[in-house]
Amino acid sequence: MSFTAFSDNIDPAKTVQNSPFWPDLNLKDFAAGYRLPGEYRETMVEDRLKLAMIWANDQLRLWRQQQEAAGVTSLSDVPVGESPAWGSPLVLFYTRAVSCHAKALLLADYPTMMRKSDAINDAKESDETADKWHSFAMDALNTLQDKPKIHAESL
Repeated sequence: MSFTAFSDNIDPAKTVQNSPFWPDLNLKDFAAGYRLPGEYRETMVEDRLKLAMIWANDQLRLWRQQQEAAGVTSLSDVPVGESPAWGSPLVLFYTRAVSCHAKALLLADYPTMMRKSDAINDAKESDETADKWHSFAMDALNTLQDKPKIHAESL
């Protein structure tokens, strides 16, 4: 029996375009870096990454406006204390926020995908797993904005 994962076939050059202030993101890097299950088709992965970009951009709208008012035209140009040689830490936090949110969206979709009942994998599709990735996304946004992280859970 052979199996080909759809995510293995994502074009390595495929980039999801963002608005000018925010970085574009590579679809293959997202799929590989966040270890997406192979059952996801490229179009679904791209769609959820776009939705996550929209979400993050909206969450950061006021912060971006403050940066632009100070004369900054892109996230990579926002001044930070000491930038590592590999680039802006803010771009890394933005990428993490978008990627974590996109993964949470994809995990929430997983139960609706056609598969045999014995293929259920709670680690891929549980609500707690998706919630964890949403929490990671919010942590990254808070770090990017230099806001404190506060976690609350209901008992």
